[in-house]
Amino acid sequence: MNKIAFSTDNLPARFDDRARLSEWRHFLYAVFGGMEVSCLPDRAFSQYLEAAQFGSALLVRLAGTTDRFSTSPEVARGMRPDFFLCLRSDPGPVSFSQRGRDVTFDPATAVLGTCNDPVDLRARDRNGFLQVAVPQARLEDHVAGLEDLVARPLDSRTPAMRHLRRYLTLLVESDGPADDPDLAAHIETTLLDLMTLALGAGRDASEIAQMRGLRAARLQDVLSNIRAGFANPDFSPDEIASRLGVTPRYVQTLLQEAGSTFTERVLELRLQRARSMLSDPRNDRMKIGEISEACGFSEISYFNRCFRRRFGLTPTAARGQPEVL
Repeated sequence: MNKIAFSTDNLPARFDDRARLSEWRHFLYAVFGGMEVSCLPDRAFSQYLEAAQFGSALLVRLAGTTDRFSTSPEVARGMRPDFFLCLRSDPGPVSFSQRGRDVTFDPATAVLGTCNDPVDLRARDRNGFLQVAVPQARLEDHVAGLEDLVARPLDSRTPAMRHLRRYLTLLVESDGPADDPDLAAHIETTLLDLMTLALGAGRDASEIAQMRGLRAARLQDVLSNIRAGFANPDFSPDEIASRLGVTPRYVQTLLQEAGSTFTERVLELRLQRARSMLSDPRNDRMKIGEISEACGFSEISYFNRCFRRRFGLTPTAARGQPEVL
């Protein structure tokens, strides 16, 4: 674990507010590559920051009288391509601007931002933040529609958000895992899991995030195999079990623990594929039976019944219509 800290309390007593602010700017430049900051005009300047690295995850806690943090396009481009989630730890609203969006957030809300896009954050009182940043690619693998969440108010009172806040607080108030790489890797995974849940992950990712260790990895393998093989009419848990070196019962147990059976998952994927094919004008010359067969159905009558029950209309009526969930 790499850990850094800054506190104006540690500066020489002879430093006035201007000198303290100058040292704060030098620190930010050395660590983050530059950031424009200013301080509240009616307060003595003080600032504290502590940052800790756990694998690819960066945790930051800061508090003080800095009233503005902003990055230019040039500085932002040089930063890590991370998403960061910012939680307030002091009362009072803070304005956050990024990608042409403006949001005001307080302890009841959180905000998601990107490190390598210009940002402008302004506090109207003392600032107090908990912030966790993870690589964009890793979070995008788990949560769909992340771009739509940037600079939007997020409810920080949900169970997942509250648990994430408690975990971040625990980490910054502890001595950390020292140089234990296994523990640091575990913390990194836990942070990613909690962010996944807090940001409203897709179903599969949310299920995986609630599991740990080998079972979570096995579930990921099972789900990947289902997505790859569902269109095969003879696809079964036995095929997945054989490929992964586990028993069919184990496959079924993992899926049931995650919320639905093998049959339910395969059927949903087949129906979604059929709905997509029927909506695509490129498939207008295909017969309904050909589409059902291409999606893994061996009986057209069973396909018709399942499709109507799932979407509320027949396959024939669904031709050319926009996809619906």
